[in-house]
Amino acid sequence: MDINLKVQIVPFSYFKDYLLPPLHNQLDIATVVNGLRETKDIYKLEHDSTENSQSRWSLFPVDPADTYDFNEDRVFGPFPLLADAIAKQAKSLFHELGVDPEPEQTVTFLCNPTMAPVSTSRHSASKPDGYGVLVERSVDHIDEKTEAPHWDDIVVPGEMKKCGRAEDFNHNNAKLLWSLRHAMRETVYRRFIFGYTIENTQMRLWFCSRSDIIASDAFNFIMDHETVVHFFLSIMFAQKSRLGYDPTISVAKRAKDQRSTKYGIKVRGKDGRESTYIMEEVVANMSSGTLQGRSTRVWRGKKADANGHSTGHNMVIKDCWIDSSREREGDFLAEIFEAAKKSPNPEHLPRIQKHFLTVVQHGDVFIDGEQDNTFGLLRGDADFPEPKRVLTLRCSSETREMINPPTGLVRVDQATIDWLHHLQLHHDKFHYRIVFDSEEDCDPIDKLTSVRGIWYALTGALTGLATLHQLGFIHRDISPGNILVGCGIPGSVKGGTGKIIDLEFCKRIDDDKPVHQRRTGTPYFIPVEVEKQAYKFGPMLQTDPEASELGSSELEFLGEDEDDPSSDMSTNSLRSASLNDSPFLYNPLHDLESIWWVAVYLVFLRPIVEKHSVTNGKTQGERSKKEDDQGEEQCFTAIFTSTHPPVEQRALQLLVDYDRRSDTFTNPGGFLNRIRPGLHKSLISIATDLDKARMYIRNAYISAEAGLYTTGVDFKAVLPIIHKQLAAIFEKIPKGVPKDLEFKPMPTSSVYPTTVTVSSNRGVSLDSKLVPHNIKKHPRDESDGDDEQIYVRGAIQVERMEALCSPTREWARRNSKHARYEAKSD
Repeated sequence: MDINLKVQIVPFSYFKDYLLPPLHNQLDIATVVNGLRETKDIYKLEHDSTENSQSRWSLFPVDPADTYDFNEDRVFGPFPLLADAIAKQAKSLFHELGVDPEPEQTVTFLCNPTMAPVSTSRHSASKPDGYGVLVERSVDHIDEKTEAPHWDDIVVPGEMKKCGRAEDFNHNNAKLLWSLRHAMRETVYRRFIFGYTIENTQMRLWFCSRSDIIASDAFNFIMDHETVVHFFLSIMFAQKSRLGYDPTISVAKRAKDQRSTKYGIKVRGKDGRESTYIMEEVVANMSSGTLQGRSTRVWRGKKADANGHSTGHNMVIKDCWIDSSREREGDFLAEIFEAAKKSPNPEHLPRIQKHFLTVVQHGDVFIDGEQDNTFGLLRGDADFPEPKRVLTLRCSSETREMINPPTGLVRVDQATIDWLHHLQLHHDKFHYRIVFDSEEDCDPIDKLTSVRGIWYALTGALTGLATLHQLGFIHRDISPGNILVGCGIPGSVKGGTGKIIDLEFCKRIDDDKPVHQRRTGTPYFIPVEVEKQAYKFGPMLQTDPEASELGSSELEFLGEDEDDPSSDMSTNSLRSASLNDSPFLYNPLHDLESIWWVAVYLVFLRPIVEKHSVTNGKTQGERSKKEDDQGEEQCFTAIFTSTHPPVEQRALQLLVDYDRRSDTFTNPGGFLNRIRPGLHKSLISIATDLDKARMYIRNAYISAEAGLYTTGVDFKAVLPIIHKQLAAIFEKIPKGVPKDLEFKPMPTSSVYPTTVTVSSNRGVSLDSKLVPHNIKKHPRDESDGDDEQIYVRGAIQVERMEALCSPTREWARRNSKHARYEAKSD
């Protein structure tokens, strides 16, 4: 597998005019440079007496590559002093011109390559070689001895190499991209970020937003004084909003241990009115871990009063970046509620109210009076200059245990490759916020541990999804992160009902215009047809041409039920798409397949909790009731008793590897054959019922695509039937499992980060939500030297994953040996 990372390359003039913060109107670059010459910060080379004689910074009398010092920390140690000298000259100019008030310096530059900046939400031991940092820190020092800055205050991370070889260039790029990614995911109120790299004398500036990664042409930072001065002055005296910070989000309260922070966030409604909400707890952090994309963050909080104190009941506040071509989620929800009100079926409106959140306020984010987006405010609404140039950074992964590409390719570890493939040129995006009324506290469904609670919530989500389909809409992004669960009655095994959120990809069923050519959905839960953008169940396409006897009879004799709420669906809302007229289209059956994958994810990836009595040597008659209640301890039992294949590989392959996913879902025995051997006895009935649900969906696909080459795909007849079949199965499942059956909670070190690839077994990916947070993810995480490389090995990941899921360390140790043997023999 080769991953190509494409970075747009622009001239420095473009970078200066459309990306860097504007200079103060009283600053003149030529005047500042002349002043630096007068102070001898720039001096003329003695041996050069020509008219076109060159000069250089006195702090760098020789090029870094020509120094005898091999310590890069000392070689580039004068870099912050260079920034200070330029800032001093600018302040002197302000004083001479009588600028009142005199502009304040907002950023200073440091070189601190041996000290890891502090993180709050996600651990990272990455150590940038240098950075620009806010003078007035928003986060106090956690360690007064080291005075390490917080990532929230780092404005411009940088990487520097003494030599200018290809490997130095590639190493710098990989490390800088990691720093940009961590800064963007760590800081809640960061909209974009700058960076810089230096190899010997060649310096390059970087810019990263939620849509683009842009780099400037390289320039000689020792000789090109005007360019260097412009860069430093534009950054050091810039307003925070022009450095990527969001002034509509403020720190309302930060705990002394710096581990819990409350933020105040302003939401501007479509009528222009602003309200402030105090965000008290993170509900979901689904995509902020990726450098580009939607960066969806969801908080639980309350509205702020005139004094800035939270008041009233809980609300759900969502902040995200949406493709410019998409409709606002609030507008879609309003349309859905309106359709439910007009529906002749009286059950539609209460179901929509029960299984979807009510919008309180929503609208685009405005910064400095302008809509916050990646194409206008951040780029000056200017297109890339012609001819367009792209820097392609190739990440080769021909070997399994480490990446060792030839000269000219990026040398990075396997984990970095996994998130690098997301870094492509994305669609332009706008910044959007929406507030939901949530009197009943909600949490993501994967926080549930009760097996019965999970199924009650899934049943509720299925009811909401069916109602959505009946009203003429499809969701297109069903995943655990998009299903919330109300807390319900305290102490109740039943728990709360499932609520469907995140309608950014929602679409009308009768809209056959594919807005995006990209696949729509969340990895692990995306339907197998959607992943390949091709039909798989039409004539001569499905693996088994004969429909299984399981469920086929129901499809033959069940017609539209007059009492079924879905029978009022109009022909227009559920129209058939002719294969000859339209390309592959997402349809409601794909939503139902996604919710099936969610069920597999929630049930088969976590150990089961078993409670054992602790007697302390006493008989039952000698123990008091209090001792009986307290004398229980929890231990975790693996959901699979067999060790071949390893536990996490068997479960995750069903979700991650496309060939296995496709075979699992499309073949009649594909699911039970993979999941049942060695399965814990408490889950056998769930596996059997889930397989029955899978076959119902599969048969619905076959029936809907029967006329694929003639009349087209027609899911109108099968949709009410499959809704009814799945509802019956989902309602039956919790009745067949013990009331106290529970799973181990999902790790909460990070919510919805990017995936981590295990290279020892056909590219299997592990969701790092299931992996301890201390797994090394990048060469810089625990590196004391520039040349140290730490590679992610499949066996290490397997061992740690099994340690997480296994009831004993001995069990994990034994099976990790087995995994390493498989890796060698593979």
